[in-house]
Amino acid sequence: MSQVQNTADNKTVSAEISPLRQQLKEFWFYFSENKGAVVGLFFFLFIVVIAVLADVIAPHSPIAQNREVGMIPPFWQEGGKIEYFFGTDILGRDLLSRLMHGARISLFAGCIVIVISLTFGVLLGLSAGYFRGIYEVIVMRVMDVILSIPSLLMALVLVAILGPGLRNAMIAISVTYLPHYVRLARASAVTESARDYVTSSKVAGAGTMRLMLITILPNCMAPLIVQASLSFSTAILDTAALGFLGMGAQAPAAEWGTMLADAREFILSAWWVVTLPGVAILLTVLAINLMGDGLRDALDPKMKRS
Repeated sequence: MSQVQNTADNKTVSAEISPLRQQLKEFWFYFSENKGAVVGLFFFLFIVVIAVLADVIAPHSPIAQNREVGMIPPFWQEGGKIEYFFGTDILGRDLLSRLMHGARISLFAGCIVIVISLTFGVLLGLSAGYFRGIYEVIVMRVMDVILSIPSLLMALVLVAILGPGLRNAMIAISVTYLPHYVRLARASAVTESARDYVTSSKVAGAGTMRLMLITILPNCMAPLIVQASLSFSTAILDTAALGFLGMGAQAPAAEWGTMLADAREFILSAWWVVTLPGVAILLTVLAINLMGDGLRDALDPKMKRS
């Protein structure tokens, strides 16, 4: 009798797990069809590992100065040993270590920007698409005003008001990204609110919060996830831009944009202090964009080929 019961329990567990596994297999099937997305995913995971383990794998401190070895080019050998693989800057700081720690700052800033803008954007857009009326008009007109201002210019103004620094830069960039999520969430909410399953939930007595957060929101997440992945790369670029202009992360922080700002006067005499941070930004942003294209192919039903 116990064996029969165990067999029934195992069948129940497998029946509960199999739909999730099937969805994951389907997602990976469409995602892996885009070879560029797979390459971007693995490179992005490589950058994440470097950022997480920067304290362990970095050969030197990112802020330690040694002016005796300032401006050493990459792979410079002394006594048959390479001490600084990517060279040093004017203050003798190891560029490889600063790039590793800079990955942590850039990825952290990008994540915070996306979390803030996505959270508030979904709440405003979902409520505007559900309640409609004057509330929707007010929210969407405010978003239109924000969109009418160039994003980097608006971020600079907000940082000038709040004060320079990485935290204020992340807040300013989040505000500039907010309209994209509000408009997308609002459009999805308007479409989903008219469907039969929402009407059925209303008839069954579901409350407003349950309808918005449990019934409608899960069906709006696919385009929001794709938008978030593509905005992640832009957030890293904007963070670097503000750092380059002196409004983002402040010295001696090893942030890629700040590293470019510190090295701009040596662009002709020491190519590595400018090229290496720029290449790090380029490859990271490219990898995230490729990964975002793969997510679009996997999550958007219109992109799936039969």
